[in-house]
Amino acid sequence: MPPGRVLLSLLACLLLTTTARAQAAMDVRETVRLILRAEKNVADAQGWAIDLLDVLQLHNLPTTRENVCAVIAVVDQESSFVADPAVPGLGKISEQALRDKLAKVPVAGKAALRWLERTPTPENSFLSRIRAARTERDLDLVYRSLVEFAGQKSGLGEVVQLGFLNQLIEDRNEIDTAGSMQVSVKFSLEMAKRRRWLPMMLDDVYAVRDQLYTRHGGLYYGVPQLLDYETGYSRKIFRFADYNAGRYASRNAAFQQVVATLSGDKLALDGDLLSYAKSGKANATVTTSEAAVRKAVKLFAPGLTDKDIRSDLLEEKTAKFVSTRTFTALRDAFARKTGKQPAFAIVPEIGLASPKIHRRMTTRIFAESVDRRYQACMK
Repeated sequence: MPPGRVLLSLLACLLLTTTARAQAAMDVRETVRLILRAEKNVADAQGWAIDLLDVLQLHNLPTTRENVCAVIAVVDQESSFVADPAVPGLGKISEQALRDKLAKVPVAGKAALRWLERTPTPENSFLSRIRAARTERDLDLVYRSLVEFAGQKSGLGEVVQLGFLNQLIEDRNEIDTAGSMQVSVKFSLEMAKRRRWLPMMLDDVYAVRDQLYTRHGGLYYGVPQLLDYETGYSRKIFRFADYNAGRYASRNAAFQQVVATLSGDKLALDGDLLSYAKSGKANATVTTSEAAVRKAVKLFAPGLTDKDIRSDLLEEKTAKFVSTRTFTALRDAFARKTGKQPAFAIVPEIGLASPKIHRRMTTRIFAESVDRRYQACMK
């Protein structure tokens, strides 16, 4: 056999072997080895491995090396395998953030601060508990106590407990990601609601939050947010970016790039084509991206109306968006105009700011950091 064909055969065998290994089911022993390779000083690595494999199976996701390594990479990045990780200086940071917020309403703000310093008692006030907080759960529990106290004093305790004010209470809870994977609390609650036939009372909401601070619970809600949806991506880095920026943000950022080229408008490649209220409902306001889409459509796909475009853009958080006329027409127009096929996904360009973040962080930095961990795990 000619040397060239021998080399090709060897490369093919290597590729097939690597692919087979990535798709083979993992056991606890191998998962423990990968966890300890990622983070040497993990407490109870076997417990983490058992829970990780169990969660994959509970969500009917393959226990392959590819999936296991993706989860390990996110957990290592977000918490170094700690179920409820401490945040350095969290209490002081949270107290200062609260003071800054109340300072914007000088008279009422000062009164609120005095109330927080004395209530329920000066020795165990809400402000002193905020100051002493080490983890997100500590702050979450302070907020819950505040809600309970306010409910009792206002006579609305029963209304609060029955869940009539759940949305209002959740909208004001600053802890919106939690646990070892820093999973979205909103995603977790929506997932819990889908598995019920009764409305959620406040205790049910708190039960989900309590789960997030456990090893199994953090994985239980974090794994589907990361893995349980079809993407069409060729690389895991785009899924990691989505985990940080929202599902399909990488695909939508690439679409924004297409729209910017066709319209001539400069767009933020953030993966959001519409703007949204806290409830998740799309606002009626026409965003810069939607305006650019309308402009591009008029130039290259004039058969679509503004109503058609809005209807299509409302699918941006779903897999269906790739089948819409707006998506396909503008990608086809890009190919005709440039002579190149447009990228299906790019990492969104989003700056991240939070009291928990002590250094410059963007979605790109996050995704690349997780991807390095993932690639190391897959070797």
